[in-house]
Amino acid sequence: MDGLRGYLIKSDKSCSHVDTVSALDSATAPETKLLWVDIYGELSGEVESALGRVLGWHPIVLENFHLASSRPKLINFDRYSQVTLHALNLDRPAEERLTIEIDVVIAKTYLITYHRHPVRSIEETLEDLSAGRLASVGADELLYHIISHGIDKYTPAIEEKKDLIASLEQEALYDPGQNLLERIVLLRDEVMELAVVMTPQQLILTQMATGVCRHVRPFIRPYFKDAESRLRNLIDELVTYKEMLANSLELYRSAMSSRTNDTMKVLTILSVMFMPLNFLTGLFGMNVGVPLSGHHHAFSFILILCGVSFAGMMIYFKAKSWF
Repeated sequence: MDGLRGYLIKSDKSCSHVDTVSALDSATAPETKLLWVDIYGELSGEVESALGRVLGWHPIVLENFHLASSRPKLINFDRYSQVTLHALNLDRPAEERLTIEIDVVIAKTYLITYHRHPVRSIEETLEDLSAGRLASVGADELLYHIISHGIDKYTPAIEEKKDLIASLEQEALYDPGQNLLERIVLLRDEVMELAVVMTPQQLILTQMATGVCRHVRPFIRPYFKDAESRLRNLIDELVTYKEMLANSLELYRSAMSSRTNDTMKVLTILSVMFMPLNFLTGLFGMNVGVPLSGHHHAFSFILILCGVSFAGMMIYFKAKSWF
């Protein structure tokens, strides 16, 4: 079931809250300066029909609303443009995706956003608008604020990856645990997923900053250029973190290989140390006549010989620093 909320700003600067489908009729009204409708949850047939009927959208726009896209994209139409973005899924369970898809349709007088799960950047923009912190707002300015809040959420999420990677490297170097490899791979997958959605998103911001998206006004484009620069810096950090994770994997493999070699060395040394004992016990255990076989001190002599042999090999291996 979907939900709907938003704001209608008229040319007299009055701002009113909207929460019904009928608000879409105001999108093309002469007195409308901006209509922002945010739709969340599963898209209902009533809302989908109203979007296509009132706003006259191409069928592919609503089709993209239903398709889950792993990559951001921008499509220009005559009277509007469709943008697919991704925001961080900050409250996600472990089994859900790291990012949330946001489908945006921007025109001169309206902005429509659709997402299936809560998006913190949209909530914050709604709060800014209701609190009057956005003085002069157009559809392109509103979209910039949503994107800017989204980048603000990316920043700490990416920065914390650095601390996680550093702790994994320390663990791999000094005490590689059983689930260390799994945690390294999971973190690597998260970094790669972020790179997959952020890199094309940077391209979209570049297009908005250079006028490819025709519904971004020229004096708003520098804001998108600034957002693109911030996002590019974060992507550069991700590239560094991917290299660090690759080094962590190599460090883990080296540590596990060294641990295996140490184990094999100890087992080999133990085997070698018991070889003289096996030889002596086998020699004096033969069913033929051997020296001392009838002597009443033979057993004690053989035990002493085994002990001396064992101790001598331990002293020799210790002198060689083999253990």
